[in-house]
Amino acid sequence: MRCFFIYASYNYAMSEKYSEVKAENEFYFQWHITERCNWACKHCYQNGSESIELPLGRLVEILDKMEQAVIKWGKEATVSLTGGEPFLRREDLHEIMARLDSSHAFAFYDILSNGSLVSEREADRLSKHLKLRRVQVSLEGATAETNDEVRGRGSFDSIMAAIEILRAHGIDVAVMMTITRKNKNEVPALVKLLGEMDVQALALERFIPEGIGIGLKEFMLDSQELCELYERIYKTAIDNSPIRILLYRPLFALVGRDDPTVGALCSAGNNALTIMPDGTVYPCRRLPIPIGNVLADGLYKIWYGSNLLWTLRNPENLKGKCHNCELLAQCRGCRAMAYFVTGDFMAEDPQCWK
Repeated sequence: MRCFFIYASYNYAMSEKYSEVKAENEFYFQWHITERCNWACKHCYQNGSESIELPLGRLVEILDKMEQAVIKWGKEATVSLTGGEPFLRREDLHEIMARLDSSHAFAFYDILSNGSLVSEREADRLSKHLKLRRVQVSLEGATAETNDEVRGRGSFDSIMAAIEILRAHGIDVAVMMTITRKNKNEVPALVKLLGEMDVQALALERFIPEGIGIGLKEFMLDSQELCELYERIYKTAIDNSPIRILLYRPLFALVGRDDPTVGALCSAGNNALTIMPDGTVYPCRRLPIPIGNVLADGLYKIWYGSNLLWTLRNPENLKGKCHNCELLAQCRGCRAMAYFVTGDFMAEDPQCWK
């Protein structure tokens, strides 16, 4: 089978400790080492069940297979270590990080966490890891009222404390906000707040009605609402924003067509894979269709043998307004959004306003 890669044009802002990874050289893994979580957010993409959790030895086997694959492909790996809440496997997490630190195949890694288990002692341990680029936590707004309605009482204060502790130990922090009708107007206030806290970057993800959040379709913005919001976000991002607002997402290309730093192809099938706690592999965590198991099948077989991935790679398979769109090089819509709204992951992005 002929092999090729199509690379999304997104690279997050880099800390001075790290060299830039060129988009054409990067392969990204989102690795869930557990599904257990100590919070129960209303919009979570998990379904509330917990998958089989592998012991450390088997996780190391997965890490070895990741390393072997990217070396064979001549790529640089980047990894997000997450869950569930990854700090619920604290010692295993640090062991994995130590192994990543010593591997030449991995450029850097991030931790995606809710922040609730970050203490002074934990931040001190994290600061000693060589390739930890940053820790990402999530906020749903600039106030406890907005955030805690989704993430639970006290979560806003817990996240604020985690950010302060991490920054005090010299660890870069990013924040992810899931955009809904409930919080769409809080982006400017959140940008200001995070700038005052010396947060490095803000990622804005669209709410997708899946997992626990499958019954919250009223949270979704319609296409016109999203258009107006993205235009405001883009203006905020280029108008001396105190933090980096990450615009490497599908549909942002519609508001910055001539800006090469805006928009991106969906990474599913192109330069990324998601690995679940039992080794099951998905094209994307928000597109939870199993395409193999890394321990049983290996990454080479999954990457080159999955019919689903080959379907995703071919833009001729896109339907509706996504098919033959002049912005195919910058945006092909979100396949997960299409899947959970229409049942067809190759359908047009239902929030596209073009």
